[in-house]
Amino acid sequence: MSRATNETIVHLSGSVPPALRAGTSQRDVIYQMVVIVKPGLRLALFQAARHYHYRMQRLLSFWFALIGLACLWPAQLLGADAEVCAVCGRPISEGYYSIEDKVTLEKRHICKECERSFPFCFVCGLPADTNAPGFVQLPDQRVLCARDAITAVLREDEGVRICNEVHDEMERLFSRYMVFPQTNVTVEVMDRVKLQGLFKLLGNDYHCPNVWGLTQTETNRSHAYRISLMSALPLRWFQATCAHEYGHTWVGEHVAASRRKQLDPDAEEGFCELLSFLLMESFNDEAQKAMILRNPYTRGQVDLFVAAERTYGFNEVLDWMQFGLDSKLDAEEPGRLRKLAPAPNRSLALTPEGLRWGQSPVPETLVLRAIFWDEKHPRAVINDQLFTPNDQARVRVGKTNLLVRCLQISAEAVRLRVVDTGQEQTLWVK
Repeated sequence: MSRATNETIVHLSGSVPPALRAGTSQRDVIYQMVVIVKPGLRLALFQAARHYHYRMQRLLSFWFALIGLACLWPAQLLGADAEVCAVCGRPISEGYYSIEDKVTLEKRHICKECERSFPFCFVCGLPADTNAPGFVQLPDQRVLCARDAITAVLREDEGVRICNEVHDEMERLFSRYMVFPQTNVTVEVMDRVKLQGLFKLLGNDYHCPNVWGLTQTETNRSHAYRISLMSALPLRWFQATCAHEYGHTWVGEHVAASRRKQLDPDAEEGFCELLSFLLMESFNDEAQKAMILRNPYTRGQVDLFVAAERTYGFNEVLDWMQFGLDSKLDAEEPGRLRKLAPAPNRSLALTPEGLRWGQSPVPETLVLRAIFWDEKHPRAVINDQLFTPNDQARVRVGKTNLLVRCLQISAEAVRLRVVDTGQEQTLWVK
């Protein structure tokens, strides 16, 4: 074992010689070599060998553990979310369909069995589990999954009530600018087959094929409106559709026949969608606002109307609807919203159904045209401007305009102040 009395051969290819491993357990290392060690270096070399052995052992343990986790991840971690069917909730064993949820706009993984076995929900577009509590089958063959059936407007009396509530909310929201007809409006709720048949009968083929509402104007003796709404829409969809259809009634009441004839159908639809958009904005419903903007059937007009309202204000949008020179809004020249017909051609005329634009000249003085009396929410029309108490707005007078503040509205008179001069006056119903 010795070459000289002061040298020791240490074998690092197997067991450490007894002289160097007294009091320690036998350990093996992963390589083979022979080292001739001076007596003074024996202890240092042995300690270095032990230190290297422990580091190698810990490093190998780490890598074996990491490999074990990697083998477990695909089955236990990744598969937990990505490979469970969104309809039945069971793990997906062999392939799946990726289908967009039309409500949340998220991709859902659907197993082949659910895709083959269940009908598709009218609202979200996913297979609707017919065995789930809350599943609804409608007489017109539409189905609603349990989730979307919760807020669906199914009964006609419920739909009429909600539509009337939307009318009142729009009256409040747009009280400074608009009056929506109500006493000459009839609301009905019907299934999809009947509503789409009504559309085909009236020849409104340019509308979205999945139409949710329709407004008809009856003009035999006086203007009256019939609003038809599709049943089983989710609440927010139904409310937005009601607002849209009331927009059509406002156009019928407040836009002259010659201007309505000039308006492009897409522009009128875009304007009505703007009203729906603003109502949903008042409800803080971002999802429904986004849905309105995604709907392509106005051919981009709704986007232009929303941009115009943000840039120029709602009152100027109404002016364009009533007096604009163009048939629709132009994306290349948005400023043409302010190109209006000459002032002498803009005027108000009263009919039993409400205020309508006619051909009489703009008054040369402030004139009280109408009072819509309600103890809680009175409104009045002065020349061509709608006021509620404490409103301030510019009123056309002859070839100019005056800044007017409405101080008080009673059942028979309106007290106001001309802001520029401070002059107050009372106007009476004639």
